Amino acid sequence: MMKTPNLFLITVFAALAIGACKPQNNGNVQTSADAELLKGTINDSTARRLVKNFGGRAHSFKHGGIIRPDTRTVWFSKEQLKALINRIDSEKGDGIRFYLAAYDSVKKSDTKNIKDAYMNYATLIMVSTRYDSLNQVHADYYKNLKGADGKNGGIIMAIPENQGELCPPPATCAKSGATLLP
Repeated sequence: MMKTPNLFLITVFAALAIGACKPQNNGNVQTSADAELLKGTINDSTARRLVKNFGGRAHSFKHGGIIRPDTRTVWFSKEQLKALINRIDSEKGDGIRFYLAAYDSVKKSDTKNIKDAYMNYATLIMVSTRYDSLNQVHADYYKNLKGADGKNGGIIMAIPENQGELCPPPATCAKSGATLLP
């Protein structure tokens, strides 16, 4: 039975994901441009504590007859992230919303490219957003919305992005490079 993540968990996960994507500088010196944009940075001990807090809320499930812990990290290559950001820039988007999700327990026709080992595990889906000034929200966009002229095709459509590398599996995430897990 999958638990529904609450807003706090989604916010924490998004903050950790954004912090993990922070560009590295020599000597960890933050430029003034970075300081203006990276408002949610936290130190590594705080990050470890928050990740540990989530561990008690993450569920386990039966996979292949064995009780397994659910996914705790999702990795995307910088090329995949840059391509998504470039697409959003070209479409005049303003950001990315991160959705916590879970793969089906058995493969479906639309998930045939997902690794068998990932079935039933949690995952992360990234959806591009644009600012909706009428409603004053950062609205998801991944459908062919009507433009100001009433015709379809106002944007190119950065469709939801998925298929990051999950951890677990494997059971030993530290060997995959995940350092914040206890």
